[in-house]
Amino acid sequence: MISKIFSFFGYMIQKKKKMQSLEAHLSIILNKLNINLVLDVGANTGQFGSFLRSIGYKGQIMSFEPCEESFTQLKEISKKDLKWAVNKQALGESKSQKKINIFNSSDLNSFLEVTDFGNKRFGERIKKNKTELLEITTLNEILKNSEFKNKNIFLKMDTQGFDLNVFRGANKNYHKILGLMSEIPIQNLYKSTKNYHDVLQEYENNGFQITGMFPVSQNKDNNTIIEFDTVMIRI
Repeated sequence: MISKIFSFFGYMIQKKKKMQSLEAHLSIILNKLNINLVLDVGANTGQFGSFLRSIGYKGQIMSFEPCEESFTQLKEISKKDLKWAVNKQALGESKSQKKINIFNSSDLNSFLEVTDFGNKRFGERIKKNKTELLEITTLNEILKNSEFKNKNIFLKMDTQGFDLNVFRGANKNYHKILGLMSEIPIQNLYKSTKNYHDVLQEYENNGFQITGMFPVSQNKDNNTIIEFDTVMIRI
């Protein structure tokens, strides 16, 4: 009867489905995989490290943030956490030097140039202030240290169009990485980024399968997804 009444006025009643949040999903994955080390690549000012603590993760965090101002804030926010190490370091596919673009909003800093869509979507937030010349190393170089021998590793990447470069730089150590999270664009904010189909295919080709996909931002004009966080585990 209630459904008929609502239908008469042009409405439809639907049963509400319980959707798993990123917080709940990631907490489950970290526990199932017995993760005791999270590599937080593209840490910015420590948002993800703080997020991990808020969902109950008590293991080690190793954060990598190369930009001067962001690293200063990261160092401050992590200083009282004895299991949270921070590194002023850029990671990529190979050792090199490269300039990074510093924008008004530091969470948008990228090695890549902005597309017309990116400028339209973020406006003043993605206006370039300066560049910083960085030394890039690889996860292969980091993980060859013996301290990582018995670690169950989860790799989080949020590097504004550079995640695949970071991932490729760990190609000798994929067997050590039990799970990962990557921010993947559907509508490109930065030039020279790969299509999201190709990004997912590369992760899958190297033994990782999707466990969850969570929208990060959407286009206000039509609600289409701009980018999403993808959580994957090694099969």
